Amino acid sequence: MAGPDRRSGPRVPARPAGVVRTDWSGDPYALGAYSYLAVGAEPVMREWLAAPVAERVFFAGEATDGDAPSTVNGALASGRRVAAEVGRLVGAGEHVAVVGAGAAGAQAARLLVDGGLRVRVVEARDRVGGRIDTVRAPGWPVPVERGASWVHAVEASELAGALDRLGVATVPFDYEASALGPAGDRVDDLEAFGEDARDALDGALAWAGDLDGDISVADAVRRSGAAEALDAAVVRHYFDSEISTEYGADPEELSAHWGFEEGSEGDDVLVVGGYGRLVESLLDGIDVRLSEPVAAIGHDAAGVTLRFASGVEASFDRVVVTVPLGVLKAAAIEFEPPLPERHRRAIDSIGFGLLDKLWLRFDEQFWSDEGLMWTIVDDDGYAEWFNLAPVVGAPVLLALVGGARARRLRDLDEDAAVEVALGSLRRLMDAGW
Repeated sequence: MAGPDRRSGPRVPARPAGVVRTDWSGDPYALGAYSYLAVGAEPVMREWLAAPVAERVFFAGEATDGDAPSTVNGALASGRRVAAEVGRLVGAGEHVAVVGAGAAGAQAARLLVDGGLRVRVVEARDRVGGRIDTVRAPGWPVPVERGASWVHAVEASELAGALDRLGVATVPFDYEASALGPAGDRVDDLEAFGEDARDALDGALAWAGDLDGDISVADAVRRSGAAEALDAAVVRHYFDSEISTEYGADPEELSAHWGFEEGSEGDDVLVVGGYGRLVESLLDGIDVRLSEPVAAIGHDAAGVTLRFASGVEASFDRVVVTVPLGVLKAAAIEFEPPLPERHRRAIDSIGFGLLDKLWLRFDEQFWSDEGLMWTIVDDDGYAEWFNLAPVVGAPVLLALVGGARARRLRDLDEDAAVEVALGSLRRLMDAGW
């Protein structure tokens, strides 16, 4: 007897009405998304990276913050820290350069200017914001966030309040997800579904904690045997959702000793009113020079010299460097003299992960599920989805992809990537979403 017609549900359109796709690893002024503790890295290395050099060169950015790395909260906190460091040293009439107009650079510049200093912000891009990248595209019901989208642990910082004062709308976000299981069945209690994989990971990390040296999470799971009896597809999915799209790294890259030690607890909100307004407001009235990538930073007892990619040089008394860790890893900026050994070791050791987004807008909503998160077990395409229709009032879906999968999908052209995404959505719709 024939089985039920699983294609009787709503049809996925052949093409969305709008597409916004990111490629952060291909962005020469980012070369990735955010930092994580790779195998061999330790939390103290963030302090090493944050340390001033000769009271002339200072560093800020999410990778230098030990309390909330990889977040806008951490970037802003690093800007406040570095502004205080510079403020304790500067003399009257000094001129400070800030390299990078992202959240960290904007926060530092704002405080330094408010403290009475002369400040120039130099930014390689033709816009401000850095890894906060708000796009107001025609036809979209809300600003599209190519970079940061959430405020994490709202009670841990003033960020949500700052956005509210700016009139930037946010909405509470429930991460409870439903899933399409490996057998094509619906899984509504994803926490229970992944409990065995979570226990296996905890056991593997405890096992690795007794080792003298650091190893990767993947090696810890393999060598401990913690997951041998589990469904490999379920374990892969758990690692994809809890590691790859959380840290932008894969289990083969993340430190078993320290990788899970960072992060903050608390409720999150989704920014739907334009995150970029935050950086714009911080830089209001400040001397900002766009499209001026810095090629080299030199310093001596007399001050600091910036050499731009154009060959032009400019002199300052001190400089605050806020470029992403990926740019430092690529040695895209030459330091003269070279950075101290601890800085170089931190740059080499701390990982810089990749998280990309695919935003899809449709003319009509073809799904009936009102949950905010959908996930697909054992899917090689776009397996993690955010249904934004309930919070923005329009048929908009957002897919996140991290780590090696993001690196694989970035090589597809837009049409091919969209077709992969639509294939994942068809699996969901055929199962009743």
